[in-house]
Amino acid sequence: MTAVFCVNAADRSAATWEKRLEPFDRLEFAVSDAAGGIAKAVAAVAEARRDAPQAPPLEHGLDVFHTTMEARRVLAGRWRRAQAAWEKAEAADLAVARSKRRGIDARGVSQTARAAWRSAVASFERVERLEAAWNRAHAALAPFTPDGRLNDRARAESEIAATLPELAGSEWSKVRNFLNDPRSLAFLDRMRRRLEQAEPRPEWRAALAWRWWLRHGRPKPADPLTTSIRAVGRDGELDPRERLSYDRIAAVLKDTARASSAVECMNSVLRMRQSRHRRMTQPMLDLKRLYWNCRVFRSGPRKNTSPYQALGLPLPTFNFWELLQTDFDHLTQQLSTQGNVA
Repeated sequence: MTAVFCVNAADRSAATWEKRLEPFDRLEFAVSDAAGGIAKAVAAVAEARRDAPQAPPLEHGLDVFHTTMEARRVLAGRWRRAQAAWEKAEAADLAVARSKRRGIDARGVSQTARAAWRSAVASFERVERLEAAWNRAHAALAPFTPDGRLNDRARAESEIAATLPELAGSEWSKVRNFLNDPRSLAFLDRMRRRLEQAEPRPEWRAALAWRWWLRHGRPKPADPLTTSIRAVGRDGELDPRERLSYDRIAAVLKDTARASSAVECMNSVLRMRQSRHRRMTQPMLDLKRLYWNCRVFRSGPRKNTSPYQALGLPLPTFNFWELLQTDFDHLTQQLSTQGNVA
């Protein structure tokens, strides 16, 4: 994904975000965190488009990255406390062993050790239940169910509702709010609509989407019979009509976004500099943005491709240093001629 803006703005208010969204008059789906400013801006743009019949409707999805990050933060704290309880129980066992070696009455320390182990085991069991509940909720935020069927809002909401009683307490409040926010599943609604347009026949849509999941979803190992069936579904030859339908479905699934990846990747780059210098100027932000967009990824679905290349931008070079030394006026004229000045 390409980083388009990287601005050292005075604030993150709705007005600031709305100004940034104005040029994207064909934008159909915006994904962000739960910040109020950008939510109000997207809502304002969407409302304005309702009076413009030629403009596409604008939807807003909640970034599942932040939901996952918050849940992992809570679980990490729980696991640290469980580990501390376990270490306390082990220390109590050592105290019992020392008392016995010295010939001291160990009944008191033995009772303490047993209580410590009960507490440690109970703590680990609680964390395991919480982690299982979160994993179930997290799976509901995926385009596919664990068995490879296409997910939808009704199924996802049912799964989330079943896990919320386990995710109780104030420390889980942010996660519960994210999970209950209708925007968290907006990507599923959009994905289902686009898939129905790509392939109107439900049986074809389900079968070919399952084929895509087998090829890209990394399904867990199964019994020999299921493995054989999956092999046929994954590698079976398609006739021309099936191939065209599969390509349309694959394009939709590949383009289904659940997280603002470009933003989070840029943040990871910027935080390293902030930790060293504590000051981020606009020229430095522009350099970081250019570096990110020209950087060739070494792994993943965009391996050996930079964001600018994936976007199809015809630059004279995608090398960061060479691009910096290119004559600015000549580059601007070249991009303007090709209609890529934005």
